[in-house]
Amino acid sequence: MALQPRLSKLVSVSGDPHRLALAFALGVLLGVLPGTGAFVAAGVATGLQMNVPLAVAGALVINPLTAPIMYGASFLLGRWMLGDEVAKHLIVRIGLTTAAGNVILAFALAVAGYTGVLLFTLWLRSKKGRRASRR
Repeated sequence: MALQPRLSKLVSVSGDPHRLALAFALGVLLGVLPGTGAFVAAGVATGLQMNVPLAVAGALVINPLTAPIMYGASFLLGRWMLGDEVAKHLIVRIGLTTAAGNVILAFALAVAGYTGVLLFTLWLRSKKGRRASRR
């Protein structure tokens, strides 16, 4: 099944497009940050009365296929921000640079996810509105 029909089902629910996009962004943020994931995203979304399926979908942006890319990018971003001499011990240096980059990457991807879902939701609803007005 193609991606657009699946996304259409998730964002076609009634509700404020901004809240729907926020739910996805929350999921992305919690999915990318280490130690959190889909279960945490579902719990937080439930507590905030947000769209749980969209939050879980956002959290699943990081998965076994994308994790090496995300953590590699986090390390490179952290190294660029902090430099090579952030700590004397190699393990600490790798951990600190990856964690710093990961936080920035998580927020950047959450903003991108919010924007993408908001625009997609608004586009989908305007498309449905045009179809309804033709009838």
